[in-house]
Amino acid sequence: MSTVTTPFRSPKWMWGTINQESTMNETIRTILERRSIRAYKPDQLDETSIGQIVEAGRHAPSAMNQQSWHFTVIRDRTLLEALEIACKKVFLESDIEALREVAGRPDFSVFYHAPVLFIVTGDTGALAPQYDCTLAMENMMLAAASLGISSCWMHSIMMLYSTEKGKAVFSDLGIAFPERYEPFAAAVFGYSAISLPDAAPRKEGDVTFIG
Repeated sequence: MSTVTTPFRSPKWMWGTINQESTMNETIRTILERRSIRAYKPDQLDETSIGQIVEAGRHAPSAMNQQSWHFTVIRDRTLLEALEIACKKVFLESDIEALREVAGRPDFSVFYHAPVLFIVTGDTGALAPQYDCTLAMENMMLAAASLGISSCWMHSIMMLYSTEKGKAVFSDLGIAFPERYEPFAAAVFGYSAISLPDAAPRKEGDVTFIG
């Protein structure tokens, strides 16, 4: 039995509807308007906003509904600066030239001066902790965007924790996770210090319809 597959091309009108109230609901609008921001104001987020962001993460889907996540919220400036120094060192020692180059810039800030770092750790004994935590973080980023709060994924946290020296950094700083849990998702959050940029063009040919 043969199946015909048809490559999908985004209709030209699809992106153009982003500002048309009559054809775009608020959830889709938030998804399309969210941006990864790399410059933040020092203003701290209020408790209510942080609670709403975390609650959105807690309501993400998870494999077999195991909810294998744990949420750590770091607002202490001293801890953030210490983590930044450790993450920057990981970049400078990386085999990836682009990471070494960016970390070598005198004005580079790993966390982009954001006031809050969220780390989602997962139970390594669960079915799919990496995907559970990533889904939770996506929920959190979208919830933040709906509140006018920006965010940026921080893979540097997972890179740092993957080394024994990195694990020691967390321990020395008193940042502890539940037993068997390790970071699978991390992001900084805060109020953008820049205007939100336009979205990069979406790649063509990345969707296939079957049937």
